[in-house]
Amino acid sequence: MGVIQRQGLKYTVLNFIGLAIGTASTLLVYSRAEVVETYGLAQYLLSLCVLSFPLLSLSAHTVGVRFFPHFQDLPRGREVFFGLVVLMPLTGWLLWAIPAALWWPWLQQRAGLSGLQMGLVFPLTLFYSLSLTLTYYASNRQRIVVPSLLFEVSLKLTLPLLMLALWQSWLEQWAVLALLVGHFALVAAALFFYLIKLGERIAWPRWAEWPASLRRDMLGYGVFGITSGLALLLATKADTFLVGSLTDMRRTGIYAIALNIAVAMDIPLKGLLTVSIPIMSQHLAQDNRPALRALYESVSVHLLAAGLFLFGCIVVAADDLYRIMPNSAEVSEGKQVLLLLCAAKLVETAMSLNGPMVYYSQYYRYSLASLAVLALANVAFSLWLIPLLGINGAALAALLTAVAYQAIGAILVWLKFGLQPFSRKTLWLALFAAAAIAFAWVLPDAGHPLANIVARGGVFSIVFGGAVLWSGVSPEMVQTVQHFIEKISAVLRGQPAVDKGAQNGGDDASSSS
Repeated sequence: MGVIQRQGLKYTVLNFIGLAIGTASTLLVYSRAEVVETYGLAQYLLSLCVLSFPLLSLSAHTVGVRFFPHFQDLPRGREVFFGLVVLMPLTGWLLWAIPAALWWPWLQQRAGLSGLQMGLVFPLTLFYSLSLTLTYYASNRQRIVVPSLLFEVSLKLTLPLLMLALWQSWLEQWAVLALLVGHFALVAAALFFYLIKLGERIAWPRWAEWPASLRRDMLGYGVFGITSGLALLLATKADTFLVGSLTDMRRTGIYAIALNIAVAMDIPLKGLLTVSIPIMSQHLAQDNRPALRALYESVSVHLLAAGLFLFGCIVVAADDLYRIMPNSAEVSEGKQVLLLLCAAKLVETAMSLNGPMVYYSQYYRYSLASLAVLALANVAFSLWLIPLLGINGAALAALLTAVAYQAIGAILVWLKFGLQPFSRKTLWLALFAAAAIAFAWVLPDAGHPLANIVARGGVFSIVFGGAVLWSGVSPEMVQTVQHFIEKISAVLRGQPAVDKGAQNGGDDASSSS
């Protein structure tokens, strides 16, 4: 767990900085009446990129992780494999662009967008696909901090600046969208040169030189990755697109504001999974069941604890968050959306290792049927609930789909690996979170929304964090806190801080960001 903890901690700290920026942007910029519609439009176009990504990339992001270990012993293996990973999204984008151009007029009319707005989707999808593929590939080197800074945190800086310029009438809407495309072009270039700096080299892939069994496995897994990836995204990420298609861009903006707050719960999930999945893939390839069990149990506890912590912080602060938004009378329509989306995120976080474990194992085909059913269910729920309940219906559809998807994943992992994410620690963590929320809710009104957020969030954090550390449900968390206190104490005493992780085997010698 050394490299996972250190890279995961760096990733989490970095993304909490991004969260602070995103929260400030949501409260001060995105919720303004002059910006809500354009923000909804930007999120709608980005949702098109997200939903199209498996097809755009030809599943390069999963192939790049799954088969990276298989190329280490081949002549020029890493060079040609990196070349393949870069070539796949370029090819996929060309194959996607032709039918997409035929489908565009219908979508343009349904969403009420101009030809220029829809036309910008073509370069946006290309650069988005390249950027995300390279971000996934960097996890093979167990580097997630700089890629996260370039792909995720930079967007949290760029988007509010663009919306601020729109609010101040420095830019028109078309210029905001054009600069968003330029942002992803710069991100793709920066990630490519970052990997080159890490030692990656690129060579033209020669398919015929690879073993026939490897080619067959890669082709089959790539086709599976495209179909299952599309199904997964339709099952879990289609909400913004469907809200934009079934309502209007103003409501899409309100929904996106709530979603922008709820995604805070993805931070520990992304951090631990991004580092854990390559290691888990190696354990699966080696059929190392003891190591797999230890990884699964440890990561599951960490994810649940982090998810409950963030869920509680958002729940106790939700009312006051909407009170301090400048356009609160309009955007407060999304408060119930926020709570439903946070509940869906908590379900995903608590059971999130199940899907990747099946997906990266020899049983990966089992997940395709369940994903297809859930994709259809999510679309059906949304088509039914959005016209009935508006944006609340989209959030409810997301929660129902998350519960169904994670339940099926848990059943598959139990049947194939004899593992499940729940234990006595799960019950204790849930009780600690419920008690901490109750303590925070009984606090009297401090007279100002910001004071309420600080007071209630602080009480929840102290009660929940103290209970987790006192109970010892996560020895790794206790050790991390003790190590942090020791380093701070050493600095205060004027002594050099010693990195115990470096002393214990030096497994992180090359894991700096």
